[in-house]
Amino acid sequence: MKHGRLIYDGDCPFCHWYCRRFESAVTLVDFRRAGDALELPGGCDPDRALILEMDGKRYAGAEALWRLAHSPGRPGGNLNFCLFGKRPIGALMYPLLRALRNGYLVLAGRRGTTGDRK
Repeated sequence: MKHGRLIYDGDCPFCHWYCRRFESAVTLVDFRRAGDALELPGGCDPDRALILEMDGKRYAGAEALWRLAHSPGRPGGNLNFCLFGKRPIGALMYPLLRALRNGYLVLAGRRGTTGDRK
């Protein structure tokens, strides 16, 4: 049974690979493929951080991955728990991983803003 949804950037192969680890626990939503059908309240920008919606609440970035690391069944396995199971480590790791994503998108010539959604 899925307990929420995880909104991520499907144009980033790193994001795609990593988020697939959570398929058993949450519904995955590629914000670029969802287009205008994806309704998010102001301040939620999936281009800046992945977004987890679970139990009526919304979490972004390292906090979202921390929540998943501490969910029943530990979706994402040991990798996610090692990277994001402790908030201070996740707070360091998430910006590094986001920089890797942004660098890839620039080198690949892909657009990196939600304003570019089709």
